[in-house]
Amino acid sequence: MIVDMHVHTNLGSICSQLGPEELISRARELGLHAVCVTEHHSHRGADRMVELARGSGFPVFRGVEIYTELGDMLVYGLKRDTRYHLTTFRELLQMAEEDGALIVPAHPTRGWDQKHPHQHVFPRELVGKVAAIETLNGANTERSNLWAVQVARELGLPGLGGSDAHSAWQLGKCVTVFENWIEDEKQLLEELREGRFYAAYLKDLEVAHPPLERPRD
Repeated sequence: MIVDMHVHTNLGSICSQLGPEELISRARELGLHAVCVTEHHSHRGADRMVELARGSGFPVFRGVEIYTELGDMLVYGLKRDTRYHLTTFRELLQMAEEDGALIVPAHPTRGWDQKHPHQHVFPRELVGKVAAIETLNGANTERSNLWAVQVARELGLPGLGGSDAHSAWQLGKCVTVFENWIEDEKQLLEELREGRFYAAYLKDLEVAHPPLERPRD
């Protein structure tokens, strides 16, 4: 199952131009089987997107992207919103443990700016506390992604893929390929927890693999 695990929409991210109908239409054109909406610090946009997609035959999952002093974190299964730009990783870890959520560092080797002071160096404080690493991010340079892949290999962690799309043309560049078909958030968390997935560039899948068909009832 091919899923873009890192998408922002205009329902919940003021930095995004991607609307709900455009998202589903473009995702289907690309051959994606689902997307995960990961707005900044709030589930409100993702919740609306899940409701809008209900009955469409195209699964939309819910996540959230949260800034911490150790970088941006994708979190799946969190049952609450957080304060924007005021969450420490320690606080986030406690919330995730209480809610049974999983943390995945987003674009951890993207580079230096005011929000990412580790400058291409993976924060070692995260070791043993995250479920995977976003190794392929569609907004990253290939060099940054290669570094992230190397970090994941060194730490023995699986790699996650997501486009980090804020507009339709960015959608689906990087994706996550799951071994099993996923219907809901509970199944998504189970597959993430068990590591039954890998990150890929969508263009490589189009060349190397036929599209996965949804299992019939």
